[in-house]
Amino acid sequence: MKKKYIGKVSFYQPALIFFVLFFMLVGTAQIRAVELTLDDALDIALNRTPRGGIIKGNLEVAEQQYNAKRINFYLPKISINGSIPSYSEDESYRFFGGSNQKSLFKTRNVDFNSFIKLEQSFLIGGDLEITANLVRKDEQYPNTDTVGGIYDEYNRQGYFNFTYKQPLLKPSQSKYDLKNLKDDQEIALYTKIEDEGTLRSEVTEAFMGILQSRLNLEITTNKTEKARLQVQIDSAKFADGVLSEEGFLESRSALLDAELEKFEAETSASEKNRELTQLLDIDPSKTVDPVEPVISEHYNEDQCQALINNWENSVGIKKAEHQYYKSKREADYSAGSHGLTGDLTANYSFGNEKITKELDGIKEGIESIKPSSWGVALNFTIPLWDGGSSGAAVRAARFQADQARLEYESKEKSAKAEIINLVNSINVSFRRLKIIEKQIELADNKLSIADSRFKDGQISSLEFLENRIFYLETKDKYLEELKNYLTNRLKLESKFINL
Repeated sequence: MKKKYIGKVSFYQPALIFFVLFFMLVGTAQIRAVELTLDDALDIALNRTPRGGIIKGNLEVAEQQYNAKRINFYLPKISINGSIPSYSEDESYRFFGGSNQKSLFKTRNVDFNSFIKLEQSFLIGGDLEITANLVRKDEQYPNTDTVGGIYDEYNRQGYFNFTYKQPLLKPSQSKYDLKNLKDDQEIALYTKIEDEGTLRSEVTEAFMGILQSRLNLEITTNKTEKARLQVQIDSAKFADGVLSEEGFLESRSALLDAELEKFEAETSASEKNRELTQLLDIDPSKTVDPVEPVISEHYNEDQCQALINNWENSVGIKKAEHQYYKSKREADYSAGSHGLTGDLTANYSFGNEKITKELDGIKEGIESIKPSSWGVALNFTIPLWDGGSSGAAVRAARFQADQARLEYESKEKSAKAEIINLVNSINVSFRRLKIIEKQIELADNKLSIADSRFKDGQISSLEFLENRIFYLETKDKYLEELKNYLTNRLKLESKFINL
């Protein structure tokens, strides 16, 4: 009985292993397949990939740089600096404190210094700097009088210093930097819209490419099956002497062509899958299962006309406009910085100093001093000769500004035409899609009829496959037109900020 039981276990064991492996393979295939809609793919590409992060990051950097500079015109930059108390001893052979002969003296110092600096820039180009200092200094040194002894001197100082510097006869550096950063921010915004539009188009083309390549694989599979059936038929005809050898060889050649076409379709499907996984930054070994997009809403006539009328606010024009403004400003700044220039500097400071002196621990007196000072300086610079480098720099800046102006004017001339062409292309594609949908419906009805007739034996397998291939090719024509519609619509949306 025991041997019989063991025999039953060994009999079911291979079947059990087979089913376990089968379900593991099926489960693995299901786990590795990723079902995606086009909206999901676009969201992943823009918000969850390094490329999408870089596109957004460039704008964030430009915004932070501009905000940091702009804030400085309303709020000052404040810095605090200080040192821990330092101790030093100095022993030297020298004259000291009015003594008429050299002696070996030893002095001891304890110092502490700290200050707060406030810096404020103004749109007129001036810079204000306010510094508040606190200094503490303790010194110990010998008395050189005949009485002798050791002096302890405690010095406490606190003062404010105001300095204002205003450039003359040249552009404001602060205002120049602020406006440049503002232009950089606007340029980064429009560049982000363009780059995101490019990424959307690439993802859409790859997404639709998978759908088309898989449909093409199905078409080539049916064509291969049709060619194989034709070879079987021609083989029988050739054996009966009804078909020549040349005709049979042509049939065999057509089968080889169909098999090659099928192999290329399989390769293309794998390539398109890898292309999309690379754009979405997902595991390339995973198989993407795209869901065919559906057009939820098409632009009506009023919306299309509104887009055309708003061509002056399109992204390309606004970006070129800010690039031109920045280049022109750089040229003006370069020209204004040469020639006669000057600076006006004004400063004022006041403070309080308290000195306490002790001789051998006996306080001798306290001195309180309140010094103040002010000054004004006007400096001019006149360049005499620099070998023509200044003039060359100005001419180069002017040339760059002219190039930016020409680019701006070119964008103005072409922007409206580009938007009109995209709107027309979208409308034409939409109408073509509606017509192809009717063609698909007719091809589907024709295939259903062919299927019924094939099951009833009224038509051959070749005729049935011809109807199926016709249906799939009509579907492929629809996908191609849908890809054109979606990519052109994305290009149009990338022309505007809030579209």
